[in-house]
Amino acid sequence: MSFETPTNFFHILGDKYNEAVSNSKIFFNGSSATNEVVHQLLGDSTVDFQYTLLHSLQHRPETGSIEKNPFAKPEPELTVLDSYGPNEEFKIVLNKFPVVAQHFMIVTKEFKSQDSPLSPSELQGTYIILQSLKASDKQNDWFAFYNCGPQSGASQPHKHIQFMSLPNKEDFVPFAEQLIMRSAAFLPNSQQEPLQNADIPFAHFVARLPEQHQLQEGELALYFASLLQRALTVSRRNEAEHISYNFICTTKYMMIVPRSNGKYKNSLGINSCGVLGLFLCKNEEILDLVKKDGPETILQHCGFPNTAGQGSDEYHY
Repeated sequence: MSFETPTNFFHILGDKYNEAVSNSKIFFNGSSATNEVVHQLLGDSTVDFQYTLLHSLQHRPETGSIEKNPFAKPEPELTVLDSYGPNEEFKIVLNKFPVVAQHFMIVTKEFKSQDSPLSPSELQGTYIILQSLKASDKQNDWFAFYNCGPQSGASQPHKHIQFMSLPNKEDFVPFAEQLIMRSAAFLPNSQQEPLQNADIPFAHFVARLPEQHQLQEGELALYFASLLQRALTVSRRNEAEHISYNFICTTKYMMIVPRSNGKYKNSLGINSCGVLGLFLCKNEEILDLVKKDGPETILQHCGFPNTAGQGSDEYHY
């Protein structure tokens, strides 16, 4: 199975985004957003967090429904590609409530549940787009993310994978990227453990991807399944009522973070951005809460205890 993106995909994306902004089809006041990067010492590690105050997030619905599915009807004003994938089973659309400029998504044309794991085809489609963005956008690094399950921070039940650019790497380096700098490529088998930073208080499973060749869908599925196995084991051991996790992917690594709670103190929603260290605050009260309680406390509450040091023979899922 092969995926292809237009050679000028990044330009198509930019043109569609600019058009949507000009026509007020997107709720985004990025020019008024404030960002603060904090380099926090956790044990022997320095972990980067970014606090973003973005008032336009107040327009974003926190929980969608199948009955009010925004992906069910065509929205040409937000559509970047009408069809994507060898079987044309996906479309690529802009996020109506973006966190950063050109924030977009892969969406399944037919309804599929956001509670289901990513298929090999969905992983391949995600990876191909990340490769295309890496080749075309020399100013930014991009990541893809998937919020799976009721406690993952997902806002819509229709399956969608999101793409965003990261903050300037001179200021912010995700802890997962710091982690892979000291590691060889991961071998997706039961003998080798994924990476975890023992200084970070919540369970997270990171696999460095080989950069020498283009990964095929079977290889991507093995990496994903290996990380998911660990996340499911943690969820089961902690007697989680529902399976929820965040999946993050770049051209360099994959990460899965099992989730126990979708919100902190019933006011701050945490999705994949949060577990990566990007705290999105829709008002000053939530920003004050993040600063007062601290990101490590919030993420510890929303995840499960770190399992660094537990060998593969201790996983029984």
